Amino acid sequence: MEVDQRRALIRLHFEGGFDERGEAEALDRGYRGHVWAELADGSMHPLSFYDVTRLSQTLASESAVGRTFFTEPGLVVVAEVTLANMQAAARTLAEEGFFIERTREG
Repeated sequence: MEVDQRRALIRLHFEGGFDERGEAEALDRGYRGHVWAELADGSMHPLSFYDVTRLSQTLASESAVGRTFFTEPGLVVVAEVTLANMQAAARTLAEEGFFIERTREG
């Protein structure tokens, strides 16, 4: 599959920065929100990364108050919330067209 280079991932932006301590905290918490994927066309797309354990805990908390679902814009589930996994996921999503606006007519 040929990748549209305008939609290629340039880099991730982390609100508040992202250093070794931030990565350790994200790994421990199983979550890193306030991330933006910058594509070659200049567009920016929000992402939130969860591991399965944290996602399960969050869903359980929501269910306990009668909300039987959970969502966030750009929700991405990864095996572990590490910089390498977040970059790989964002790169693959860009290559697969995830960030292309989709509309349904009719």
